[in-house]
Amino acid sequence: MSVEAGARARIDVSAAARLAVLASATFVYVTFEVFPVGLIQDIARSLDVSAGRVGLLISGYAVVAAVVTVPTVALAARVSRGTALVVSLLVLVVAEVLAGFATSFAMMVVSRVAAALTHGVLWSLIAPAAATLVPRHRVGTATAAVFGGSALAAIAGSPGTALIGELIGWRATALVLAAATVAVTIGLVWALGLYGHTRQTAARASGTDGEAGEPDRTAVGRRGAHWPRVLTLCAVAVVLISGHFLSYTYFAVLVTDVTGTSGTTVGLLAVFGCAGAVGTWLVGRYNDTTPQRTASVTIAVFAVGIGLLALASALGGGVMARGTAAAVAVALWGGAFAAVGPVFQTGVMRLAGTDADRASSVYVTGFQIGIASGSALGAALLGRSSLWLPVTSTVLVAAVLLVVLVRRPVPAVEEPGGQLAGTHL
Repeated sequence: MSVEAGARARIDVSAAARLAVLASATFVYVTFEVFPVGLIQDIARSLDVSAGRVGLLISGYAVVAAVVTVPTVALAARVSRGTALVVSLLVLVVAEVLAGFATSFAMMVVSRVAAALTHGVLWSLIAPAAATLVPRHRVGTATAAVFGGSALAAIAGSPGTALIGELIGWRATALVLAAATVAVTIGLVWALGLYGHTRQTAARASGTDGEAGEPDRTAVGRRGAHWPRVLTLCAVAVVLISGHFLSYTYFAVLVTDVTGTSGTTVGLLAVFGCAGAVGTWLVGRYNDTTPQRTASVTIAVFAVGIGLLALASALGGGVMARGTAAAVAVALWGGAFAAVGPVFQTGVMRLAGTDADRASSVYVTGFQIGIASGSALGAALLGRSSLWLPVTSTVLVAAVLLVVLVRRPVPAVEEPGGQLAGTHL
């Protein structure tokens, strides 16, 4: 590779800064999306409802997002990506403020619905926007970088809101999150404005000809979407996400039952998040070279982690022994789940080509269907025994692994000219 080609293949400092801003947007959105997870018991007591009903705030959020994603993304296509992303964050601020002043379960429902209305817009546009900032063969890296915001939400967002909630209450915590979202929105406006002044220079330096604020889809290829394969990959993702949220929605209840103490919740959420950061970093290294193998390995680790959590509750010994086993299980689970997201999202964009925004909206819709079905099924199983949660999750993830190994739905790396290497039906 020549020096000039090597320079064009790198992500420059300016693009990296813009990716960091996009990642911060995913951070605040994911933090609010899973806001009830670490505070589920506090919210339930405060609003005088069951933990299972509070868990349905997550599945209900997902249902709304699944229903409105495709039409709202189509509506957002009338404006630039930048404008659509800023509007989605402003709506999130309104939702967080509503949660901060919620005095009834109904108000919490309104808050969740408000955030869900633009959830699909942000998640459908954020990865294609990131793809326009980097050379075509670094799309996987850029996607992983943006998904790093969701990994950071697992590290600092979810355990952070749980910790702050214990100190100042969950309502005040929602208002703190609203203030953080305002800051991120201002940062996004600044970043997109700065990019607007430098897009031609950045495009020449990075080898791209699109920009984050405009609906240019050239960064991931110039062909149209291969819709049968897009839909197949989205269907696989639905099952995997269902398996994850079936257990993750009731994380606080599950780890309390496994370890025998509620004091481990914040610590294990932090373990989950830190492992997710490692998983995101690793997938950023391999997603652009061996995506099929990366998908297989990460899903296998996912199955081992969630399966080990199911076994941890059956272990003898005291809190320390079960807590250690749970920590190992949660680390494997968290690292693998964080890695799978960028692999699937990048795969969808590689299959979508110039239809990246539309295909991403379908993927996000499937993601939300997975969240809703997983959370709802978890609520039903929770009434029997919390042990059913990780057991059922393990079965679903193992089924996904089998499909990925046999059918190979994740596309290989793109070859020059926009063709997919080694793909077949």
